Amino acid sequence: MARMARFKNFFHTAFSPPYLLYTSTGVSAVIELIGDYLEQKVEGVTPYDTGRGIRMTTTAVVAGPPYYFWYRMLDRRFPGRTGKIILKKVLLDQTVLSPIMIVAFYVGMCRMEGKNHEQSMRELKDKFWFTYKLDCTVWPLAQWFNFYFLPPSLRVIYTETINVGHSMFFSRFKHIDKKEREARERALLEEAARTQQMVATSQPADPLHSSHPDTRPQRVDTLLPSDPGQSHMNQKGQVGTL
Repeated sequence: MARMARFKNFFHTAFSPPYLLYTSTGVSAVIELIGDYLEQKVEGVTPYDTGRGIRMTTTAVVAGPPYYFWYRMLDRRFPGRTGKIILKKVLLDQTVLSPIMIVAFYVGMCRMEGKNHEQSMRELKDKFWFTYKLDCTVWPLAQWFNFYFLPPSLRVIYTETINVGHSMFFSRFKHIDKKEREARERALLEEAARTQQMVATSQPADPLHSSHPDTRPQRVDTLLPSDPGQSHMNQKGQVGTL
């Protein structure tokens, strides 16, 4: 009973207004890390890519405060749970916050990977619309549930819980080009190694059995017929016929 009481007290304190921002951000980071870990397991990444996990977790830490203040603003600006109010919140969330967070995710990840501005913009252009269309199929219904049933203190944590599956998609879609590029590079290296090995093993020690033509200059007398009565060398080194 004492442990249960301490847990309830901790839970109540963690989700109280003075600490809610820190709690939401911390939980978001843990959930993002779990999502990336599960995705790496599904992809068969071995050993675990720690750098990738750190980068994904960093995006959650950065995104936690904007989510917190965004939901707080929506609840203050549009109080209530009527259908009209919830529709406004969902539309604003999907048309304002969602595009901003997608841009922040891809650009932030690219910069943490060491890519320059041009490379970051190219990847964002390639992946933004597909990601946003996927968002539009998942989040409107999820956010309707969020705004209708849940108290404001649980909004960010609920969103990040849904993000376990969403984070798996983000993690895969973000790194799929990197994996394909590395696979192509490995294939090219293996092909180069096989070619080098074939060249090394196809050069025998005896040049008479070599498959390559012998381009070394040959002695003139080896070109003469075996019968000396058919031709002879004159004094100027030209071949003459008897």
